[in-house]
Amino acid sequence: MIASAAAITLLSAVPALAQGEANYTPSIDVANAKVEGNRITGVGVQINRTGYLVVHNDGAGAAPNSIGNIRIDPGETMDLSIDLTGDIGANPVLMLHYETNDNTTYDFGPGSTDVDTPVMNGDKPVVVPLKTGM
Repeated sequence: MIASAAAITLLSAVPALAQGEANYTPSIDVANAKVEGNRITGVGVQINRTGYLVVHNDGAGAAPNSIGNIRIDPGETMDLSIDLTGDIGANPVLMLHYETNDNTTYDFGPGSTDVDTPVMNGDKPVVVPLKTGM
């Protein structure tokens, strides 16, 4: 009985995940990233539920400045390639967003900032600057 009670206590101490969430801390790895023409390659991510890796060309991640995105499944994904639809600019950043309206398209932007919202780590979005001189 004591072993069973200890196991129950241990199990109850593990935080429960929401349905559909994997046990991954959202992060972006740009150690091997390269800007090649109108594409960024070599990016790695971890995410705990379906979302998007988004490229913003202004460094602030403002909604109107999204110039590329790719859908990401939960877990760890390495060596991603993201096609760009605009000028990368001088201070590009990569940002994670969650898929929040279940339509499998990235919808966050002007007039739609309540869907496919940024992934937050505490009170800050998960965002990493990208060096353009790579």
